[in-house]
Amino acid sequence: MKIFKMAAILTLALISNLVSAHSGLKHSTPENGAMLIQSPEDFTLEFTAQVKLVRLQLTDQSGKSIKLNAKPSNDFKAAFSIALPVLEAGSYNVKWLAMGEDAHKLQGDIPFTVKDAGMAKTPAISDADNDA
Repeated sequence: MKIFKMAAILTLALISNLVSAHSGLKHSTPENGAMLIQSPEDFTLEFTAQVKLVRLQLTDQSGKSIKLNAKPSNDFKAAFSIALPVLEAGSYNVKWLAMGEDAHKLQGDIPFTVKDAGMAKTPAISDADNDA
C-alpha cells in the first residue's frame, strides 16, 4: 500500500511539472484592448518561458495587412520586440503564433486602437487670452 501511495504522489508531481512546463503569454505592449493616444513605436510580447516566434501579422480595421520587418525566430527567447511603422488613427489587430521548446503551439490576437493624436493635444492659446 505504501508503494502505491508513493507511486501516486510521484506521478502527480511529474504531471504537474509537465503541465507547468507549457509556456504562455505573460504580457504584451500594447496590451489587449489598449486605446493609445499615439502610434506605438514597437510591439512587444513577453512569454512565461522561451519560445520561437513563428509568425506575427498586423492588420488594420479593414483587415488589410500592414508590412512589418518581423521574421520568424530561429532562437528560443522569452521576449520579442518588433518595430512598427507610424500608425494612423484606427483599430488594429496583431495575430501571433509561437512554438514552445516542447513543440507546443501558442497563438493569439491582440486588438488595440490608436486614437486621433490631434484630440490629445493641448488647445492653442488665443490672442484674447494673452491680452489679460
